[in-house]
Amino acid sequence: MKKFLWILLGGVFLFSMQYTATFAGEVKIGVLDMKRLQQRSANFQRIKEGLKKKYNVFQKKLDTERDQIQKLERDLQKQSMMLSLDAKEDKQMELGKLTRHYKYMVGEVTQEMKDAEFEATRKVGKEIEKVVDKIGKKQGFTVILEQGTVGLVYYDNAIDITGQVIKAYDKMKQ
Repeated sequence: MKKFLWILLGGVFLFSMQYTATFAGEVKIGVLDMKRLQQRSANFQRIKEGLKKKYNVFQKKLDTERDQIQKLERDLQKQSMMLSLDAKEDKQMELGKLTRHYKYMVGEVTQEMKDAEFEATRKVGKEIEKVVDKIGKKQGFTVILEQGTVGLVYYDNAIDITGQVIKAYDKMKQ
């Protein structure tokens, strides 16, 4: 009797699963290629250029500091025979101080650029997520996957919505 009950419950469970799958409706899948979006989106390129400009400003500051250190090193080498021991130690201490300050600035610039990239990536990600959500709802997609995700080995180009997302994202930011 127990076996019969378990078989009956199993059959009811299987039947109910097939019922929902049969009547679930059309499944529509889309794929988004983020690499292509980053390469072709005008807005993404503007953000990238902004980060590049910020990096170049920081790099100029670092170059100025590095040049100052190199100049002091050359001066110290040229004058090392003529300087008194105290003056030589003062120049070496100044050189050490500038070198430490330069290393500190490199660390600060590196961290600031990482933070700026992270913030830009987060902001763009949220904006693209909104665009994809809007397209998904408007066109009735069941699921939209990112092209580089694990498990997505092959897809037909017919389900690629990257072009639509690029147009909608750039239009949203104009």
